[in-house]
Amino acid sequence: MALMNALPLLGEIKQALRDLKEKGEPYIIYSNKLPTTLEDRYFLQDVLGKGELFMYEKVVHTKAVAFNTLIPGVWIELVFSDKDPHEPILEMVRIDYSPLSFTMQNEDLREGFEKFNSDVQAMKNRLTPFAFEVVKAFEGYLKDGKGRTLTDPEGLENLTYYLVTEAELIIENKSNGNEIVSTNYHGLWLERTKEQKPVAMHVGDFPHIFKPTPEDLEKGIALIEERKKHFLPKYEKRIDIPLM
Repeated sequence: MALMNALPLLGEIKQALRDLKEKGEPYIIYSNKLPTTLEDRYFLQDVLGKGELFMYEKVVHTKAVAFNTLIPGVWIELVFSDKDPHEPILEMVRIDYSPLSFTMQNEDLREGFEKFNSDVQAMKNRLTPFAFEVVKAFEGYLKDGKGRTLTDPEGLENLTYYLVTEAELIIENKSNGNEIVSTNYHGLWLERTKEQKPVAMHVGDFPHIFKPTPEDLEKGIALIEERKKHFLPKYEKRIDIPLM
């Protein structure tokens, strides 16, 4: 079978990137609910590509997995059922600044700040000044929505010893081998090396270092067109692609 819906889907994604950049409106395509040929799926995989991030829940039965594509602002999310953890019930192409399954909600962020601020005050005699810098950064994020990153090896070691522990969301960065994990405080993300050494604290609904800028989104639109032209000849005349 030849290409059927891949080209219209790419046009839909490009328009969604424009809307995200200009209006701040996210968009979802439920890709496993659409009629597509095998060629469609391979072609879309080639054009979108796969980025350096792999996200999952560290639980017995993972319910959500996500990864970024090579197109800034385009994420792939898979949701699994409780009954069959191997078969996704939803496959989504999400056009947004971050994948929803791995993004903290506003009410959780405020709760996370209040709990962290309270715990820091209760433990202030055992904490270094770094803990209070994190409180200030967290408070700043709640006011302006801009993510922050703080680094202080001694402060991070102190904070992770007394207060901050790992939660269930894991973001693996394949490019440098580091992991960023959610913590027991919604809105605080701990970055650590593959040797488990803490190197940074990220404050926000999602680590801002991975969020695309408006300029990135504009580049993403152009990149889709560029990669489409590159890969299209491979599929236009090919009518039988075997399963891999």
